[in-house]
Amino acid sequence: MQNSSNDKVQDCSYFPARGPVLLLSCMDLRLVDDVVRFMEHDGLTNRYDHVIMAGAALGALGANRKDYKHWRKTFMNHLETAHKLHRIKDVYILEHRDCGAYREFLGPRGTFDDTQYKKELKTHRCYARQLTCVIEDWAEKVGTKLNVKSFLMDLRGNVCIMTPHKKKKKCHNSDVYC
Repeated sequence: MQNSSNDKVQDCSYFPARGPVLLLSCMDLRLVDDVVRFMEHDGLTNRYDHVIMAGAALGALGANRKDYKHWRKTFMNHLETAHKLHRIKDVYILEHRDCGAYREFLGPRGTFDDTQYKKELKTHRCYARQLTCVIEDWAEKVGTKLNVKSFLMDLRGNVCIMTPHKKKKKCHNSDVYC
């Protein structure tokens, strides 16, 4: 429900993070202020580290391209550093609609018009799930527990959660294909 022109509709069907968070979002300049508002809405002002990569989850996975595979290492280095320095407990993966990086990296498979919401959501959810598996595998190896939540933002700054409400069985990197 919107209360003023600055308030955005938020999906509140999840428990917000209570500790430090690592936020991964896309570099899209259209949504910078909306990303900050979303984090403020979750009570996370000055309580999150922010990693910005073109394509968010897709970028953090190296865009499934050899020439970008170093991006995955970069993201993992940020994750490790955020955990070491700030003892993060949660990771937020914030995807957004009409992502130019998805078009660039995936071609027609990453190109959606306004009528293809379900297909677009499914694609973002798949890459966010794939990255969630990578993060959970890393956390298990280092003996920690991280809560990973994935979200989709529209171009008006409205956010919905993509993380399934029911916990799926434990995954490993090879379990998720997009």
